[in-house]
Amino acid sequence: MKLNSLLILFPSLIILSCQGSLDINTSKHTATDPIADITYLNGYFYSTNLDRSGNSGPQIDLYKFDGESLPVNRFPLDLNGQGYLAAANDGKNLYFQPRFTDYIFKSTPLGELYWYQSDYFPDNDSTFMYWRGRGLTWADSNLVALYRHKDDSTLYRWRFLNVNGDGFQTVKDTTVIWEHLNDIGVFALEVELETINIPDTTGIQGNSTYDNYILAAVDTTNNYILFKVSKSLVYENYFFQLEEEVMGVTIGVDNKIFLSYPDRRIEEFTRPTD
Repeated sequence: MKLNSLLILFPSLIILSCQGSLDINTSKHTATDPIADITYLNGYFYSTNLDRSGNSGPQIDLYKFDGESLPVNRFPLDLNGQGYLAAANDGKNLYFQPRFTDYIFKSTPLGELYWYQSDYFPDNDSTFMYWRGRGLTWADSNLVALYRHKDDSTLYRWRFLNVNGDGFQTVKDTTVIWEHLNDIGVFALEVELETINIPDTTGIQGNSTYDNYILAAVDTTNNYILFKVSKSLVYENYFFQLEEEVMGVTIGVDNKIFLSYPDRRIEEFTRPTD
C-alpha cells in the first residue's frame, strides 16, 4: 500500500474507533411523548411534552413550532414529574400550570424560568390538593387560572391573578358548576375576542368587542368538545363537538382556533357555519 493511502486510512480508523466508544445519554426518552396544551406567541406555537419516559432527572422540554405547525426548536426545562402542562402567554413571556397541583411558573420563550409559585388556597394542602390545575390563559392584564375540585367533576374555580416581578396575587376568585362535563372535564382554555354589532340609541350600529372563554373538555357523553362561557363566566350551552382526542387549544392570528393533538399535530379548527 502506498504511503499516501496509509496517511488517509489512519485518521479514518481513529475517527471510527472514537465513534465506537462514544457515550450516548439514553436517560431521556421524549421522541414519542405527546405534546400538551399550546399557546400562540409572536407567530409561533409553544408546547411541552407529557414526560412519559419514566426516567429520573429533567424530562420536560419546551417545544417551538412555526406558523405552519412545524417544529423549529426545543429548549430543556429544569422540571420533572409535572406531566400535562396548561400553557398561556402575556404577549412576551410564557406561563405553565401543572395538572395535579396549584403551582404556576413563568418562563421566557427560551425556557428560562423566572419563578415557580403556588397559587395558595386556604382549603388546599400538600397532602390532599382539593383544587387542581385545569387551564390557563391571559385576559386583559390578568393571568386567569382554572381549577377543578378533586372529588367533584362538575365543580370548578376561576382565579384571576395579578402578575408582578416576583410572582402573583389573587384579585378575584369565583366558583362555578358545569354539569355537562364528565370526570376528565376541562383541561385547557383560551380567551377569545369576539366582535359583534350592537345598535346604539340612534339606530346606528357599532362594533363592540367582548371577551369569551373557550374551553377544551370532555362531556358526559365522553366526547371531546370546545365550549364557551361569557366574560361573566356563564355557560350558555354553546359548544363544538370534536372528532378526535385533543390536548390543547389556543387562538392564533385573525381569531382562528388551533388545537394540539397527541401525535404533535397543531391544526386550525374550522368553526361550523350553522
